[in-house]
Amino acid sequence: MRLAEIKEKQGTLERELERDVAKSTTSKNTLQQRILADDVAGEYDEDLEATPLAALDVTYEDDVDGAGDMIDLGIQIGKMRITERIGGLSRPRISEEISAGIANSQPPPPSMEEVPEFLKPGEQYIVPTSGFFFGQIGESPSIAQFIPFRPAADRLIKQYFVSAHPIAPCAHRPTLEATYASFWEEVNLGFEPRPSMQAVIFGAMFSGAISLDENTMFPELTGYTKAYLVASLKLGTETALSKANFLRTTKVETMQAFIIYMLPLCRGEVSRAHSVLVGAAVRMAECMGLHRDGDAYGLTPLETHVRRLIWHQLCFLDIRTCEAQGPKPVIRRDDYDTKLPINCNENDLTHAVKPPESADVWTTNTLTLIRFEINEMMRIIWVDRRRLETRRTTLTAVLTKIENFRRRMTEKYDHLLDVTQPIQRYAKCVMYLLTYRLHVMVLHPYHSNAANPMPPRLNQLLITSGIMIVELAIQLETNPNFRDWAWYLGAYFQYQIALLLATEVYFRPQSHHADRIWLCLDYVFNMDRRLPPETKAVQILSEIQGKTAVYMRMRKMRGPTTLSRAVPAQNVVAGSSQSMHNPPHLQQPPPPPPMVMPQHVPKAEPGYTPPMAAGPPVPGPQMVFAGVSDGQALWSLPPSHSSPESDTSSLDFGGQQNIHSAGLRGMAQGTIMDTIDWPTVTSLFPNDPQTGGLVIQGFHDPNFTVANWTT
Repeated sequence: MRLAEIKEKQGTLERELERDVAKSTTSKNTLQQRILADDVAGEYDEDLEATPLAALDVTYEDDVDGAGDMIDLGIQIGKMRITERIGGLSRPRISEEISAGIANSQPPPPSMEEVPEFLKPGEQYIVPTSGFFFGQIGESPSIAQFIPFRPAADRLIKQYFVSAHPIAPCAHRPTLEATYASFWEEVNLGFEPRPSMQAVIFGAMFSGAISLDENTMFPELTGYTKAYLVASLKLGTETALSKANFLRTTKVETMQAFIIYMLPLCRGEVSRAHSVLVGAAVRMAECMGLHRDGDAYGLTPLETHVRRLIWHQLCFLDIRTCEAQGPKPVIRRDDYDTKLPINCNENDLTHAVKPPESADVWTTNTLTLIRFEINEMMRIIWVDRRRLETRRTTLTAVLTKIENFRRRMTEKYDHLLDVTQPIQRYAKCVMYLLTYRLHVMVLHPYHSNAANPMPPRLNQLLITSGIMIVELAIQLETNPNFRDWAWYLGAYFQYQIALLLATEVYFRPQSHHADRIWLCLDYVFNMDRRLPPETKAVQILSEIQGKTAVYMRMRKMRGPTTLSRAVPAQNVVAGSSQSMHNPPHLQQPPPPPPMVMPQHVPKAEPGYTPPMAAGPPVPGPQMVFAGVSDGQALWSLPPSHSSPESDTSSLDFGGQQNIHSAGLRGMAQGTIMDTIDWPTVTSLFPNDPQTGGLVIQGFHDPNFTVANWTT
């Protein structure tokens, strides 16, 4: 182990030396275009056990397809929509997990009359008509059937440039404006524009229509409803893409049109049809060479810029669809060398012969760069989650990687953002939301594991990150200054972390951050704030439990055998004290298995004293019940002494003791938690001497805190 550690450090030093040498011989533009996610690396050892009730992949029964779109989309509860995939991992038994925890407080399940409503697709759901892409239609309709009158079309294009292009660009604005003018010239002369041009223009108008606010009236759109415009322009875009032979094209413009079309579709509600089409688009883009940077082909700076936008937006769609439907990203980092766009204004590229210099100020490309940077880190996290499952990396390593990346993002972009400007404040909110989502992506599988509870420092990191991203999402959705871009929130966040926050505050009602959690939950689930917190907690979890039970029966998924054998624990948030939610009769453990002597007692996290588990005495005077894992009751010896590093005052949630319980299987083999590098974790997430919590950048920033700008 010592030799392996020395080799790791040697490898890290060699990589840092290589980067330093590269930096000394690299241009400013190339340095700026380096993807930060490539620079955060490191290998450590595994350190926590994920709950056995989560899996990366599941399969389904053959007779499930007849249920239609609702099977893909899951259920809607408040602003949260969940399927069996939560945070990118499959939790097909989520209803049973919740039911075990609220067994004594559960109200009657919802009546069957309520079922159709919460299973119906929401307003944001727009399914692609796959027949147009796969040649399942007859003669293509005429463009005249879909094109609106010129004043309405002008309004929609303007809306695109106001509400869609600044936050999700896939084109060079001056070029698209010129293409739009040419489109109408040809239409007015009685010619039908080339199919790829039609697809780009219809795609832009389609995005403009989707981003319209129902409460805002435009004189140019009098006589048109938003629903009519969306349906007509969607069909027009699909018809044009079909005419342009999307699946056989070599034209960049056709691929550009497809991405413009898919970006508004892949926001809130994503079906497998979306995921399949994005997968096909990835292969098409690779066949067209979009995964290779335009510099390598001697293209102009403008052509190179557009190709970079198209490729990295496709990378985003790849992550977004696999997060919603699985199973994993199609694009791998090693498979492409397409650089990030240059941080410059679009007008600087219009007639450029050589690439403009990267600017150290806000430009029209800065928000796009921020999103693309974080998207590449998400791709790495997707790979690392698979590696965590197979014990080829460690939680310490991944958290180090994330925190190094987050700090570099802050150093690179924070000073460019003037929060007095709406679009720049919006960019900062998006950057913080997405970077703190990285913590949640990694940590949430370890939250609900009674047999191997999450140490308090990591638990607090997960909860504070969860609070932050919900508060930022609420601001992105409700701040009047962000009204033009509120339609795109679903592309960043689905409010699924609210389920974890509801679980946390149910079992730990005296949490330091309970007030902030409840402000978040009241908004997400539209709760009556006058009700007592314990009543609201039971209402939220009971509704989720009842509706997911109905959905899971219809979904008919089949998980791995280890998942199906696991038994949900009654107290999934280990460390909460016995309370009204978990009376003694619900905590009675099953009879103990034959006693197996552990070989050692795991070393505790600093600030983490492992007392005896809550509950009544059990057979065997020295054994304590440690929870359930893989369908087996786990028992362990209570540690006789606290760790010499222990300080119970530093990170205790709400003054309640945190239970450390390790199963016999893990104890006999040496618990995974033994390998946590606590000095590294503590240095990454130190204690705040004033609040007693963790130092989380932005957590106490009044610009982000929900209490300061919601009623």
